[in-house]
Amino acid sequence: MEVRDDFQVVYQVDKGIHIDLFDELLKKSGLQKQVLSALLGLDPRTIDNYRNKGRSFGALEGELLLKLNELFEFGAEVFESSKVFRDWLHSPAFAFDNKQPLDFLKSNTGVDLVMQALLRIAHGYVV
Repeated sequence: MEVRDDFQVVYQVDKGIHIDLFDELLKKSGLQKQVLSALLGLDPRTIDNYRNKGRSFGALEGELLLKLNELFEFGAEVFESSKVFRDWLHSPAFAFDNKQPLDFLKSNTGVDLVMQALLRIAHGYVV
């Protein structure tokens, strides 16, 4: 699922974000279910309940999930490899006060900060 602008995010969140996007992002990101669930502020059992009941994510979790999906697509593009991007996410970075960029992915603002860092990398700046 590709979301190109903020209006599309709002419209998509209003329609509901299906559990399939979570599963897709699990594969794309290489993150463990517990880690991705924690980024969304949910317990892995809650994710299983959503799946079993055919329930969509709420607005906050759905928006964050969409933004994470976009981030992982763009990161793989910038680094020309999903694995290299994942390695970068797990490495302390100067731009993040020597913390791992992954630690910032628990909020929309944090995802935006990581996206901004990726844009700087894409334009040749050291991060």
